[in-house]
Amino acid sequence: MITNEEKKYIMKLVEELTPSILEKINFDPTIKEPGHSFHGPFEDLVVKKLLELDSDFSEPTADRSSDDIKYKGDYINVKFGYDKNGQPNICSMHRLFKYYHEGTIDSYYILSVDAKGPIYHFFDVYDYLNYTNFNYGTGQLMLSESKLKENYSFNEMITNPLSKSEKIFKMGHMMKDAFLTHISLKEKQQERIDNIVNGYRK
Repeated sequence: MITNEEKKYIMKLVEELTPSILEKINFDPTIKEPGHSFHGPFEDLVVKKLLELDSDFSEPTADRSSDDIKYKGDYINVKFGYDKNGQPNICSMHRLFKYYHEGTIDSYYILSVDAKGPIYHFFDVYDYLNYTNFNYGTGQLMLSESKLKENYSFNEMITNPLSKSEKIFKMGHMMKDAFLTHISLKEKQQERIDNIVNGYRK
């Protein structure tokens, strides 16, 4: 787990790097969907710069890894956008559940940069599950950016933090609720199809 002092250090590095990176990738906020167009170049370059600055940062250990970069072994997922108020994918919920249950990781950090500002967020997803949604169809855990912006404070002390078992229960309930909603939706879709097909039997 990344300490509060280490979070301050990482945030300071990213804040210092961001202006020059935006300039290098020729970031243009006036184009259509600038966050979508520039997220790849920004995220690639911030990872490259962090790796050059400090050997405590390391690259993901595998292709299609759940992290963009590690700090002392802790997973960090870098997110970039402009005027962010959507619900971007974070990671496969099943992976986050499995990794946490098996003890592969004890934290999963989102390092988010909104170029309008810029505004920075850096937090452990397991502590911020109330600001996420789970889509059973895609299997993705998604971040509710507008809700997070309203309530987030950098490096805040989590009052009454959940234990590991409580976080496992919470993720399990989120998946079960999404599963039931997904099944109900699919049943309604199939019912409409069946009604159309039955009309051809007359």
